[in-house]
Amino acid sequence: MHILVTSPIPSHPQNHGNRARVTALCKALQTAGAQIHYVYGGLESLSAEQEQEMRAEWDFVYVLPLLRTKDRKQSFKSHHAIDDWYVDALGDVVRKILDTWRIHYCIANYVWFSRWLSDVPAGIPKLIDTHDIFADRHARLKADGIAPSWFSTTPDEENIGLNRADTVIAIQDAEAQEFRTRTKSNVATLGHFIEPAFMAPRELDKNTKLTIGYMASDNPINQQSLEALASGLSKQPGLQQKFNFVLAGAICNGPAAQSDAFTKLGFVKDPASFYRDVDVVINPNVGGTGLKIKSIEAMAYGKPLVATRDAMIGIATGADCHDLETPHDILAFLDQKVSAEKLMEITQLSKTIITDYMTEQQKTLATLFPELPHLPNSGTKE
Repeated sequence: MHILVTSPIPSHPQNHGNRARVTALCKALQTAGAQIHYVYGGLESLSAEQEQEMRAEWDFVYVLPLLRTKDRKQSFKSHHAIDDWYVDALGDVVRKILDTWRIHYCIANYVWFSRWLSDVPAGIPKLIDTHDIFADRHARLKADGIAPSWFSTTPDEENIGLNRADTVIAIQDAEAQEFRTRTKSNVATLGHFIEPAFMAPRELDKNTKLTIGYMASDNPINQQSLEALASGLSKQPGLQQKFNFVLAGAICNGPAAQSDAFTKLGFVKDPASFYRDVDVVINPNVGGTGLKIKSIEAMAYGKPLVATRDAMIGIATGADCHDLETPHDILAFLDQKVSAEKLMEITQLSKTIITDYMTEQQKTLATLFPELPHLPNSGTKE
């Protein structure tokens, strides 16, 4: 079975949430018996190493030339038209693939990179993996005190893209509910995929300082969240006597990360090595939309997670450690409530939540791709 996947972003390395999402879904499909035709649309620069990694990962890889930042259109002063960042060459590549191979499913990553779906022959299921809601995205960022960046459009423009698909994939339920009010297409929620790999807790004695870890990309939302965390630590120097605060990922490059309160690891190629060396994972995210992949990842490693409410959107939990309002509240929780007994409780909570979560994702995957040969309750096809 062959599945055609297009993406404006590369799949490798997985140092941003959107790359992790693209890779995880494609790997889940591959594991279930599909061969992946991955068409990279050239929105970001691509090193030779990145291209080599993608070619090693996917069955077929097609790379389009770089779309330089200066060549990205914005048709309106306040927003983009839905196809402003679309690359015409993508349609040419897709047509050749469809003419050459028997493609069973077509998946466009991002609604604003979906125009090619309009030319897919009838009978081939067409899906859009939305990643996020892009209607009024800049307004939402401004409301959270974050400078607008990347792509933003209007509901009417976004609807044009959504209606190209047979099925629109939302990454969490709140976004699925909104999409259902705006598109005639079927809408399904399909979250992140990660194979749980629970780690044993580190051995600690009563005199050992706990290591608190935060791994994140350097997007504006994460940077603002880290600034608030650094501000809180500067006002509570006693916390550094109780805890070691460790950062990993591109977040280390921002100004807030230069605080003496943090130990910076930089880019970590193997996330498992980071999680193995921390006792508690935090996600201080405030604002933004979509699904916070790092929250899912931390629980998949069986680590106790302390997070804001925003960092847990789309993840079923009612726990106090996942319902904090601000980064300052995270610090207060660590200071006042974290004990050996509490850590055991939160660790078990992570394992329970991620196990239930992944069961739901597998069920949805089987529903969306019933022809995949190696999924529970799926059919078989040569």
